[in-house]
Amino acid sequence: MLLMSMTVFAQPPISLDSAGHKLQEFYLSLNVENLWIAEHHINWQTGEPDKPEARNGIKTHCSAFVASACMQLNIYIIRPPEHSQILLADAQYSWLQTKAARENGWQIITGIDEYAVYEKAQEYANKGFAVIAAWNNPIQKKPGHIALVMPKEISYEKIRESGPVVVMAGTHNYNFISLMNGFKHHITEWPEKEILFYYNIHKAY
Repeated sequence: MLLMSMTVFAQPPISLDSAGHKLQEFYLSLNVENLWIAEHHINWQTGEPDKPEARNGIKTHCSAFVASACMQLNIYIIRPPEHSQILLADAQYSWLQTKAARENGWQIITGIDEYAVYEKAQEYANKGFAVIAAWNNPIQKKPGHIALVMPKEISYEKIRESGPVVVMAGTHNYNFISLMNGFKHHITEWPEKEILFYYNIHKAY
């Protein structure tokens, strides 16, 4: 009697197309790991320190980085001077839910569960769409957090383990960090249920 062996094929990873590669190159060109540095007063558009003597009340610059990246991609998100850098991430989170955001091309990413949303977010980024992950601080007048999904080939297993890859400014800045690790100070469970994802229908590349 012959026994038939069965081969189980793993789901192929989420790959990048040419637009995704170009968007990745653009994000890397912003040099976020050396600019938009925490505890420094910075020019929000460039991330360069502009007031070396200033220290009081300066924390992190996640929202300024997102605002600058989107501006350079000719995609609008609320930014200075329409809103100051203070609590800008919370303002961006709220603005993304408005009619004005939809008119500027932003659409929320939904799915049957959080893992499906994570997968869609990475897939959109890997196809050259600007994708944002945003978290609002429930404590009034405390900063939220916001990041861009970085195009990167990644397995669906890794997505379930730690979410899509993001590029972000924060207490520490990263070109590549998982959602779970990048937002670890803001989430209490996994998969989390508080981060919202948006993509812009106007392809960056």
